[in-house]
Amino acid sequence: MTRYAREAVSLALAAALGELALVALMTDWAQPGAGSLVLGFVLGPLLFLALAAWRRRTHADRSRVLFWVAVVIAVGGLGVLGFDLYRYDSDPQFRRTPGMNRVLVPVAQWCVLLVIWAGMTFQEMRERRAAGRR
Repeated sequence: MTRYAREAVSLALAAALGELALVALMTDWAQPGAGSLVLGFVLGPLLFLALAAWRRRTHADRSRVLFWVAVVIAVGGLGVLGFDLYRYDSDPQFRRTPGMNRVLVPVAQWCVLLVIWAGMTFQEMRERRAAGRR
């Protein structure tokens, strides 16, 4: 296992816990059904990133790419959700209006991850084909 893979997995899991805590603090628990769905949706991309980094743990270049993707996704997600929590705690008007960042952050993370994952998958398919032709 490369160092980058180990760090990518741990960073993705830590960011998942951080984003989960931030969204849980902004969730109205009087209606837990919708809040629990959002919590699951927030966890999805970061757990997928941890799984992708684990699967490519022996490839140094792919692990490095996934580590930097984890850094960008973690900083972006925690930054946006942290700012939302600050506004949620300090602005009563913000608390009354439904915020879309709890949904938009995971959608953006999924988009980035699916592009990176598709690129890596196609690269691996090309490498397998080239190895099979030899």
